[in-house]
Amino acid sequence: MSISSHTSTQTIWKINPGFLEPSGTTPGRHHKGPHCRRRRKQGHCSKSHKTVGRIVLPPTIRPQIASHRSSSSKLPSDLTLHVFRQSVYPIAYGGWSDIWKCTLKQDSQSREVAIKSIRSHILDDDDMRKKSKKLRRELKVWARLEHENIIPLLGVATGFGPFTALVCPWMDSGTLSSYLEHNKEHLALRDRLELLRDAANGLCYLHSRSVVHGDLTGSNVLISASGRAQLADFGLSSIMVEFMGTSYLSSSMNGTARWAAPEIFTTSDDETSAWVPTERSDIYSFGSIMLQVYTGEVPYVNLQRDVQVLLALSRGVKPSRPATSWMNDRIWNFIQRCWLTEGHDARRPSAEEALNFIQGELSLL
Repeated sequence: MSISSHTSTQTIWKINPGFLEPSGTTPGRHHKGPHCRRRRKQGHCSKSHKTVGRIVLPPTIRPQIASHRSSSSKLPSDLTLHVFRQSVYPIAYGGWSDIWKCTLKQDSQSREVAIKSIRSHILDDDDMRKKSKKLRRELKVWARLEHENIIPLLGVATGFGPFTALVCPWMDSGTLSSYLEHNKEHLALRDRLELLRDAANGLCYLHSRSVVHGDLTGSNVLISASGRAQLADFGLSSIMVEFMGTSYLSSSMNGTARWAAPEIFTTSDDETSAWVPTERSDIYSFGSIMLQVYTGEVPYVNLQRDVQVLLALSRGVKPSRPATSWMNDRIWNFIQRCWLTEGHDARRPSAEEALNFIQGELSLL
């Protein structure tokens, strides 16, 4: 991809097949700490949008969560004096963050935790202070979310980077993608449906609180030692776009496009309006999660490079129906409903409908 400069605030990214290579994220259990986004009623900030014959990455997104902010918002606990690193270096690296495996010692008890530290791409001290204040404000929102299928924010810590670091439980079984890869041949249909039920339950909770996930992928669903799924990283992608600009977009789009709704890659005719994640785009991604859990493989498994996935999305090409016997007409049709795009009369199901569907499938076993 090459970057074209424009006088408008939006940056257009044109396809260059040599650019979209694997992101280089060190394999490991990624524990991504989320911030939350206020739900938008529409999929765009202004004017109608449409695909304009080229793939574009979304412009800077400015989250709005005003309804959750108040003087009574719960402040995350400062755990700096209670966390101890288990290694000199981070256990995993991402395009914009480092993951540390630490021990939390508190109230005569100890537990393993993951600490996510955001790297700085900001040189200006005043801008750094503003971004730090914004991050702390968003973390107050996350701290108020309490659900069995949402990764809890245990607190924050300093000393792991320029920004406040996020402290959350260490998930022994890693991400959904790694869990399926290692257990593909051993998971029964009930096990897979229970994973989907957990994911749908967590998404239903977020949407009931007017929080949009915004980046639902196989890397942002984490699995506990008991095999329960919890959602992580909801909305964090949006704040990272604001923190890092185009450098975040280029580092994060590798691998996430396989789950993403195609409307993410659209722009307005004047190329000035911003697309923001919605509940609809979350449901599209949930359909992709369903496909992954049933098959044990990532969406578009036949396409090796992410640039091929982006091209497929721009042409309206959806993943093919897998040959597995578990994928009956009823399940495949529901996934297809999740993948409905603009121009269809039928709407995508809600998170509550998705949860009810999965529970119905479980009741048939």
